[in-house]
Amino acid sequence: MNSPEQESTSPSERSITTRLETATRELNELEELVKSGSLDSRVLSEFREAVDHIRSTTWAVQKWIGLSDESGGDPFTVLPIMSAERVKRAIQISTDLSLDLQTIEVGIDTPGIIDLFNAVDDLHRRLAKLLKRDT
Repeated sequence: MNSPEQESTSPSERSITTRLETATRELNELEELVKSGSLDSRVLSEFREAVDHIRSTTWAVQKWIGLSDESGGDPFTVLPIMSAERVKRAIQISTDLSLDLQTIEVGIDTPGIIDLFNAVDDLHRRLAKLLKRDT
């Protein structure tokens, strides 16, 4: 039998809730494994960064929900926080990819490398325009 809270939520909300509960259990299990084993420091660092990103995103979403629900606040105030978090994440990913390129872990045969080049090129053009406009 479903709880009253589950009955008032849509199937997609219940699916997200179930997945979050499953992910939470999995993270708790991973925590125990991390504590007990020897790990590749790079993998551990990437995992930590991903968890940090998820934490920031979920905080922003929770804030958005709180502001858009009953408080009458403006949920759009959260958008700059989410953008800043994406910038922070992009910096980390760019740094990691630069290291991968130096160590030949990423090459011309890496799937998606041309799309990555095009995306970075577009981002570079837009950033250059923004920075020239603001200086």
